[in-house]
Formats: sequence, C-alpha cells, structure tokens
Amino acid sequence: MATITNYPLISHLRAEPSQHILHFTGGRLVKQGPGIAYWYSPLSAAVAQVPVEDIEVTMVLNEYSADFQEVSVQVTVRYRCADPVMVANRVNFGVNLKTGVWLEAPIERLATFWSQRAQQPVRARINKVPVEEAVRGAADAVAAAIDAALRADTEITAMGLQVVGVQVTRVAPNAEVERALQVPTREAIQQKSDEATFARRALAVEKERAIKENELNNQIELARKEQLLITQNGTNELTRVRQAAEAEDTRLGAELARNTLSAKSYAETVVTRGDGDTAARRAWEEMQNAAEARRVELYKNAPTAVGIAMSIQQLAGKVQTIQHLNVTPDMFGSLFQDMLKERGGSSSQAT
Repeated sequence: MATITNYPLISHLRAEPSQHILHFTGGRLVKQGPGIAYWYSPLSAAVAQVPVEDIEVTMVLNEYSADFQEVSVQVTVRYRCADPVMVANRVNFGVNLKTGVWLEAPIERLATFWSQRAQQPVRARINKVPVEEAVRGAADAVAAAIDAALRADTEITAMGLQVVGVQVTRVAPNAEVERALQVPTREAIQQKSDEATFARRALAVEKERAIKENELNNQIELARKEQLLITQNGTNELTRVRQAAEAEDTRLGAELARNTLSAKSYAETVVTRGDGDTAARRAWEEMQNAAEARRVELYKNAPTAVGIAMSIQQLAGKVQTIQHLNVTPDMFGSLFQDMLKERGGSSSQAT
C-alpha cells in the first residue's frame, strides 16, 4: 500500500512501483503513475491506488453434469489491471488519506466479478458431459474453455482488465461419486498389484529353485572334484609306495649283491683257508704217519724189553690223564718172563 505522511496542512504520498496512483483534485485527474511520490493538500485531494501487478484469484465453481451429478471445479485466474483509469472508474480503489489503505475491498469485488464471468464457460462445459467424462481429463479442457471465454468477454475489456492465464486445479465430483468412480480403477490397480505380487512370488520361487539347483550343481561339482582328489591322492600314494618299493628293491638288491659278494669273498677265504688247513693237516698227518711208521718200525725191530720200556715211558707221560687203570699180576708175570727170556738168550749169544 501507499505510504502517506501527514503534516499540518500538507501531506506526502509515496507509492510502490507495482501501485498505480490516481490523484484527483476538484473531480479532475491531475496526477497519475506507478511508484510516484509527491506532496499534496489533503483538504482538496482524492487518491485511488490501483495495483498493476499480476493478481491471482482462486474460486470453486459447482455445476451439475449431464447425468445430474454435482461436480466441483477449482479455478485460478491470473489477471492484471491493464487500464488503471478504467478499472478505477468501475471499482472503488480510493484510499484513506491518513492511513493509505483502501476505503473498500476492491480486490474481493474483482474476485466476485471473475467468478461470475468464469461460471458460464464452466457450466457450458460440465452440463454437456456425464460425470465420468467431466472428471476424466477435463481439467485442461475446462481451463481452455474458460480462457477462451474470458479473453473474448467484452465486459472484461470494458473494465480495463486483462486475462494473463487460467488454470484449473481440480475437477471432482462429490465424495460418494468420487469413491464409486475410483472403485474400477482401484480394483484394476489391486488386480495389477496382485498380479505383480504373484509374478514376484513366482519369480522368487524360480530364483529359489535356481539357487537350490545351483547349490546342488555346486555340491555335485564339489563331490566330483573330491572324487578326483581322492583318486589323485590314491594314485599319488600308489606312486609313492611303488617308488618306495622300487627304492627298497634297489636297496635290497644292492645289499644282496654286497652280501653275495661278501659271502663269495668269505667263502673263497674259507675255501682258501680250508684248503690251506687241509694241506697243512695233510702234511702234518703225513709227518705223523711217517713218525708213527718209524716208531712202529722201531717197535717191530726193537727188543721186547726196549718196546716195553718205551711203552712204559709213553704211559708215564700220560699217567695224569688216566682216570682208571687195572694192572694184574698175569700181565706183569708174562711180561717179565719174556724179558728174562730175551735177556737169557742175549747172554747165551754173548757167551
């Protein structure tokens, strides 16, 4: 609103750029313009303040469709005061020269005017169609009809007003009819939702089946690989056993060859030693036999007394080893008789 400063016998007015000031003195328009500031005498002045900015007015228009159903249309009209002088002549935009506020409510009066002017095109549109058609996609059509009707309205031009734009926010029946109209759509949406739920469940089941199948395939593959591993471990173990057996065979063969060689060498040594011992024993026995033969020859050719003496001498050398000896008188009697005979014979021969 305009800012008015009062002094004794004079006042000062300052308006905003969006406010068009009309200053009248003596019933004549003496000063006008948007955003002006000036001094004036309040005793002879009359001031009107007309907004030149875009103004929006929202209204709800109720009409009946062709099937006698009430339909509410929410309309927003954006307009401007194209000719402030003409608007001020039709609507009172006068301001209080002390406070700077409007003396009446011009914006509300214009809102009623726009509601009246928009009622006719809305009625012409809604009354011709059933409620379902009026509601379904009707907002743009109703907005276009209102915009065309208002722009062609000469009364609006005569008032100095200009339509900037029309917007229909909502076209709706009463609550019961709206719920009834929503039922098919709601049911269709619910059906689609159920189908989506079923499809999702089916997909989940399919994915679960695929997951289980994949798990089974993984288990089968793991079992196959485990079998291959067991087979490979068995093969490796068999290879190790074979290698160990071959190594043991090689070791045993080498040890057997070494033992054979050692035994052969030992046998040869034993044979050689045996041959030597046999040759030595044979030589010794030959010597013993020769000595025995000479002794026997001596016994044979020696006199009986000599033989007996030699026997006694030999017996005396082994007396310690004799455990039991039986000596009879007969043995010594015959022995001494033989000795005496030999001695007597020897004496006779000597004589």
